[in-house]
Amino acid sequence: MEEVKRESEWYDNPNFLTSIILGVIIVIIILSQAFAVKNNIGTLNILRSLFNHNSTYVIALVYFALIKFKVGKKYFNFINVFYIFMYVLIVLASFLTIFQSFGIFSLTNLLLNLVLLFFMIYTFLGSSRYWKEFNLDQIPFDEVSNEWYFYSICILSFVVLLANLIGATNFDSVILSLFDAIYIILFGRYIYLYKEYEDHKKSLAQIKKKQTKKVKKNEK
Repeated sequence: MEEVKRESEWYDNPNFLTSIILGVIIVIIILSQAFAVKNNIGTLNILRSLFNHNSTYVIALVYFALIKFKVGKKYFNFINVFYIFMYVLIVLASFLTIFQSFGIFSLTNLLLNLVLLFFMIYTFLGSSRYWKEFNLDQIPFDEVSNEWYFYSICILSFVVLLANLIGATNFDSVILSLFDAIYIILFGRYIYLYKEYEDHKKSLAQIKKKQTKKVKKNEK
């Protein structure tokens, strides 16, 4: 029972990884805006950069900040659905990018976003009522193990990073590319750990159920 209680408190008290992710997101937003100012980009272009390049990170910042508060914990499944919907838009944007600049970077970036989207759906919705409501249980997400989802994200992130470094025209791009890769890997790790938590919680529930049945049987 103590172990079940400890496990149930996982996202009620977000682990250290969540704080690191928040820190990386803040650094990315600050650096990108600082580089824009340093390069004498106009105020309008700075704001456009904030809402274009950094929009993903602003939303991620809100997401990870929310789960540290009671409102985020209460509506955890809802904010996960919202975040998944955001990634659907990111995947769509990545797909359209292929037609603008077809190459290894655009293809790998699309594949990376697709893997992240599938991993998020499989992990965050697997234990929610949306899983059966949207008939997601009929899609073979579990054909790929939790570990391989994470490994795939790491490998694809490294390939995207290499492509970004090769195409980088200044030091600012190199720094931002490095932090982008760090964020994606940390985010992939966050999804991985939450899936491990869900699987372990289900295993404990099954053990508890068997023990209860055994006790009832012995009482008879």
